Amino acid sequence: MDGQGDVIGGWLVALYKALLWKGIEPFELLSKSEININEISNVGSRVPVSLCNKLFEQSAELTDDPLLPIKVSQCIVATTFHALGYALQASSSLQDAFTRLVHYDRVLSSTCRINLSEDEAHCYLELNLNETENNINRIGEQLELTMLLSIIKICRDLSNPGFTPVKIYTTVDSRCRDEFEAYTGCSIEFNANKSMLIMDRNLLARRLPNFAPDLILLSDKAADDYLAGLSGNNVVCKVRSEVVSLMATGVPNIDLVAEKLNFSQRSLQRKLNDSGTSYKDLVENIRQSMAEKYLNQNLLSLGEISYLLGFSNVANFSRAFKRWKGVTPGVYRGEHCHS
Repeated sequence: MDGQGDVIGGWLVALYKALLWKGIEPFELLSKSEININEISNVGSRVPVSLCNKLFEQSAELTDDPLLPIKVSQCIVATTFHALGYALQASSSLQDAFTRLVHYDRVLSSTCRINLSEDEAHCYLELNLNETENNINRIGEQLELTMLLSIIKICRDLSNPGFTPVKIYTTVDSRCRDEFEAYTGCSIEFNANKSMLIMDRNLLARRLPNFAPDLILLSDKAADDYLAGLSGNNVVCKVRSEVVSLMATGVPNIDLVAEKLNFSQRSLQRKLNDSGTSYKDLVENIRQSMAEKYLNQNLLSLGEISYLLGFSNVANFSRAFKRWKGVTPGVYRGEHCHS
């Protein structure tokens, strides 16, 4: 794509459905572009950021509807974001879903990083829009608004239809303030120097009714595989996917993983070193993140978690977890699991 960033084709599928919803046939619009509906309907397809921005802007002009991002966001479904969508749907809490969204933000766009931070009262989910000299990879105004509203839509699907953020910041020029604030249920600061959702931390910690830990594991692995495919030569993603799939049988040694990826042990270790990590560190990070996830879910016993993480017994798991977090798994679960 000649150095251009990309986004998942699901954004254009949602736009396509929004245009149909408004009674507009999108084929003429797409025929003037470099893609067709069959290409973007392929789950996991990728589209250049510049082309996606162009089609969103043209659609806004075609419909003469400044509220089009609301319609597009309402067309977001689980399959819009490939395996990530299913993982979000099955998360234990909105906090868990946002953590997953940050980890897999590359699925949504290669140029828009998502950060999550919090204080005692609030969580802050920020879209870091790519700023370049010619702005070819920058998320456009229509897509920025759609992204922010889509996150709200996902929260409403996962928790309840009345979910509202505390406040929204957007770099987009002020438009239809009353209508957008009525839809989101909160104040919006347009023309801001950031793109961010501020949300009630306690609200995000509540257990979600659709929580499905078995589906999360499958979806996370599928998302890892998807990212590995996007990265092409991203060995870290490929190794992570193999380790996660083999973990319950015991921590796979590097020789086994190297063989599955068609590398020699020495070649794989060198590629990981070039990526700023090592096989040992990668396995440690995977075990730690999976341990925290399992403990937060509060459905599995410590023995079951030990087995799923490849530990021979609970004592070994407890010692490793205390090394990672400074507390035992039982203490961590008591402090962090959602009621």
